[in-house]
Amino acid sequence: MPRRVSSVAECTGFSQTVGRRATRHANRLLDNIRFNGNLRTKMSTESDTLPATCLSSTVFALRAAAAHVERSLTRVLDPFGLTAAQFELLLVIDRLSASGAGCSELGRHLAAPGPDVTRMLDRLDTAGLVSRYRDANDRRVVHAELTEKGRALIAEASPSVAAAESSTFDGLSESDRHTLLQLLKGVRRNCPGN
Repeated sequence: MPRRVSSVAECTGFSQTVGRRATRHANRLLDNIRFNGNLRTKMSTESDTLPATCLSSTVFALRAAAAHVERSLTRVLDPFGLTAAQFELLLVIDRLSASGAGCSELGRHLAAPGPDVTRMLDRLDTAGLVSRYRDANDRRVVHAELTEKGRALIAEASPSVAAAESSTFDGLSESDRHTLLQLLKGVRRNCPGN
């Protein structure tokens, strides 16, 4: 059974530990990417492929960092009754609400799109955080919008999420964060199905 945090100091210390761990993983990821990039440049005259061990170490560092970030967000959002995926979906709905995007479009804007969007929308709707309605011109299209309760929850949870993000990337310069973001976008673009 998971141990409950008994004090704010303990929680802060824990989030700093998780943040340091995630920062170490992010630094390892950057080092691996830099190493593999340098190795790729060096090897380009010798071979067009990298050894499998270089690729796997980068992949595993990325997966480990993502898992630590996910756990950190889960801990921060638990008091609000949300998962990281649900919070992200609320943000996507908020961002896309003016565009008239249908519910089927929402999944394409999530970090890990999947068939769970309808189930997540059901849970968020039941909790009173979103409402859904049919398109006036095409009854097959369903739209989602935030309720006042949903907007209030985003406003209430956002400072905690921002603090977790800050803790996660503590020790990385703005330049490194920007580089990491660009590299991760490139990795995502290169993945099959994107």
